[in-house]
Amino acid sequence: MLELSTIRETVIQVANAITAAIGIESEIVDAHLKIIGGTGRYIKKIGSYEEDGNLDSPYIYSEILRSGREYVCMDVTGDKAYSPLEEELAEIACPIQVEAQVIGIIGLVAFTKEQQSKMEENHESLLNFLRRMSELIASKLIESQSSSKLAVLLESMPEGLLAVDLEGVIFACNFTSETLLRKKRQQLMGTSICDLFSSKELHPGLLKEYREKELIYEDGKKKRRLMFTIVPIPEIGTMLLFQDFEDVAVNAGNIANIQNQTTFDDIFGVSREMRKVKERALQVAESNSTVLITGESGTGKELFARAIHAQSSRRENVFIAINCAAIPDALLESELFGYEKGAFTGADKNGRPGKFELANHGTLFLDEIGDMPLHMQVKLLRALQSRVIERIGGSTPLEIDVRIVAATNKNLEEMIERNEFREDLYFRLNVIPLHIPPLRDRPEDIEPMLRNSLNRFNRIIGKQITGFDEEAVEALKGYHWPGNVRELENAVEYAVNMEQGHKIQLSNLPDRIRSKKNERLIEPKATLKEQTERAQRLIIMECLKTTGMSREGKQRAAAVLGISESSLYRKMKELGIESDQSVRC
Repeated sequence: MLELSTIRETVIQVANAITAAIGIESEIVDAHLKIIGGTGRYIKKIGSYEEDGNLDSPYIYSEILRSGREYVCMDVTGDKAYSPLEEELAEIACPIQVEAQVIGIIGLVAFTKEQQSKMEENHESLLNFLRRMSELIASKLIESQSSSKLAVLLESMPEGLLAVDLEGVIFACNFTSETLLRKKRQQLMGTSICDLFSSKELHPGLLKEYREKELIYEDGKKKRRLMFTIVPIPEIGTMLLFQDFEDVAVNAGNIANIQNQTTFDDIFGVSREMRKVKERALQVAESNSTVLITGESGTGKELFARAIHAQSSRRENVFIAINCAAIPDALLESELFGYEKGAFTGADKNGRPGKFELANHGTLFLDEIGDMPLHMQVKLLRALQSRVIERIGGSTPLEIDVRIVAATNKNLEEMIERNEFREDLYFRLNVIPLHIPPLRDRPEDIEPMLRNSLNRFNRIIGKQITGFDEEAVEALKGYHWPGNVRELENAVEYAVNMEQGHKIQLSNLPDRIRSKKNERLIEPKATLKEQTERAQRLIIMECLKTTGMSREGKQRAAAVLGISESSLYRKMKELGIESDQSVRC
């Protein structure tokens, strides 16, 4: 609630001005009936309450606060709502309002016959005068509250703020600037910006255009890298906003990756192979050792990298990913290590930090590391060994604290034999190896993944498909999945878009899967028993598709297959063939 007491001095000045202008005593009370300002006999009453502070009383001021209506009484003796305590003869009272909220009252009170006559003769003009004074007080209160809120905002800003005049002298600052510069406000105010920073970049003559600049600040104990935003204010001076470079890097990374927080719970897989990989990754997550993740495209290497970061002690810091295959060779060095201004043609005029700097104290994920050119492998190895980097065109070594997680779908050992990958870099990266098996080597993960993907795309696309037709399941389980989990998810998304019924039919699967339906009866890495069961299941299902799933249909199927009806039922149970011809996913 807006409080008149916050502009007490203004209220007292208004009360004095009213009495000086018209020669009649005045008082101003707040929304609690407390006297904030007054003249004459009201001066001694400032701080006390009218009507005993009872906001529910039947008297004039309480009624004005409740109703917001003005009050004019030229003879208080005939007014039952008026209770004169000090021989008051007449009164004009006006509410002070901010929008629909009554925040106080201005009262003009006559104590002499002369004052009473003046009020009777001029009550309309006096009431208008009080209205203007009421508006003045309300506007001053709003202005004061806005200034107070602005001051709170400026003081709580995460950036440091220095305001300098046209001569470069600091005339305002905030709490964050004191913290970042390690100086008290008294030490900053009145100081030339040139004395605070040795760099000529902050000379007053260079503060006349908007730009961003990185500067080194020395506080006597250590050097700090600060990122400045310079905002000129015409005819006044310049506002300098700045942050610690490491905070900028962390914030940028958090914003960039806020939608990509991944844990091991987000990595789906029930097979023994996947459980082993997840257990090993979880075991090494807390370490700072370098991890090399290998596996075919689409197996989820980046998901594992993100989950390792989320489980590590670096989880509060940034995760930065860079695809070494997606960036041209000529630009990869600047992307990794950054550059100073003017380092090469087309470079940003202010320079730019690289991924190593941005990932400081966090995790840097080097995807497709097998595609990194040999000359960059040398520079990467040097950075990993020394934990120091230099920007292109720079001469100042920068210490870094970054955990490296690399990934590739290539066989790096074969590349080493062909002199396409450095052996020393391989051993530096391969401290903790993690291999993610392809989906075809863990078929027990397929049905749970189909179910999980179906639920997800039902939500996204807005459908209520309950599962997969048995024939569709067989086609999906028999497919080779060269694109692994990524291809499976794409296939389910396609099918959910195409399907108009309640179960996904074979006809609504992608063409490449339908065309391969009968192509993979034999799994090269499956045991003879597994291959036999798979073949039996497919043969029985194809037969039942022809004869039907009724009891008579099963009798016919048993006759066609040359087995007894009881043997058919036993085989169906062993092979998990359901009687409704569908497998719910």
